[in-house]
Amino acid sequence: MDFNPYTQNITILGPPGFPPIPIPISQIDAFNDETASILINYGAQLGASLTMLLVVLLVTPSQKFLRASNLLHVLALIVCAVRTVFLAFYFLSPFSHFYQVWAGDYSQIPAWNYRTSVAGTVLSMLLAVIAEAALMYQAWTMVSLFTNKAKYIITFLSLLVTLITTSFRVAATVIQCESILNLVSTRRYGWLVKTMLIWNTCSIAWFCALFNSKLVHHLITNRGVLPSRRAMTPMEVLIMANGILMFVPVIFAILEWYHFINFEAGSLTPTSIAIILPLASLAAQRLSQAPSTPSSEPSYPSSSYQAPYRSTGDSSRTPLKSGSLFSAITNTSSATRSHAADTTVLAPVRHVIDPIDLELRQIDGYLQPKEIHSKPEAGESQLHK
Repeated sequence: MDFNPYTQNITILGPPGFPPIPIPISQIDAFNDETASILINYGAQLGASLTMLLVVLLVTPSQKFLRASNLLHVLALIVCAVRTVFLAFYFLSPFSHFYQVWAGDYSQIPAWNYRTSVAGTVLSMLLAVIAEAALMYQAWTMVSLFTNKAKYIITFLSLLVTLITTSFRVAATVIQCESILNLVSTRRYGWLVKTMLIWNTCSIAWFCALFNSKLVHHLITNRGVLPSRRAMTPMEVLIMANGILMFVPVIFAILEWYHFINFEAGSLTPTSIAIILPLASLAAQRLSQAPSTPSSEPSYPSSSYQAPYRSTGDSSRTPLKSGSLFSAITNTSSATRSHAADTTVLAPVRHVIDPIDLELRQIDGYLQPKEIHSKPEAGESQLHK
């Protein structure tokens, strides 16, 4: 019979009175492979979060930096980076050394290694809470443009889902920290972990459905025709980008229910949310700051100025919502527009407030009514000389 060296065992000798511990080489290889894959996963998360943090810090204008949504995004990215470092440090600590792992003897591990593991667990919970807060803020930004009844119902449901999810997350974190410090298994609290995963999945799916509701409504109304970029406001771009990109954390949340060899999906769910939300905000911000190009018609940064397209029946240019904050300043008849088009001499429009600023400032509650009309009307007076 041929000797197969890959099937042999490696024996660890224990203290006097304890039997030797045989360890198959295949199990050692599997453990090393899983450790390497998890560290690669953490390295990718760390690099992505630091890159997005750098982009947000460099691209966001100073006057918009202290906005609540931007502060939540920056805080989430910072916590994500620090948390990932602590999680990766576990595999560099004595907890992952050969003898401690296979002999199960953790008596000689310094106390500060326990504290770093607890810190990684607490920061994971904190990142999940910040992600829920950022999703809640984005949802409020969206529903603030709805009718009062729909706004309060959706806000109440979103807040309820967020609070329940956060409560189970905090409870599971307390149990996990206790198990780390006492070196005991959390198996008897398996129901709590499963409940936390259920609500985590429900929360992400809820916000994904909420962000996509506008897009789905538009597709149903216009028989599957997407709006063009010129026919959308920056706020609509923000909502649409959030909805589409939110499918990524939904996929990771579903994958948490399955065990894959050499793939750890649990930490990817909050990381993807922390990266996706500022990415969508930057896309909307970039659209609002895009320079206008000369054409035969005025080029405005809002879909409300594309009213002539809506009258032609081209549904691909129909915005995601029929009414917008900016529609009030261009609510003139089509006959007046057609008459003015024959006698209009185009001139540059100056002092037009950033459209995404207008909508967000209205949501924040400190936009003065005259700011909605005065600046664009000044631009219109320059057009109709």
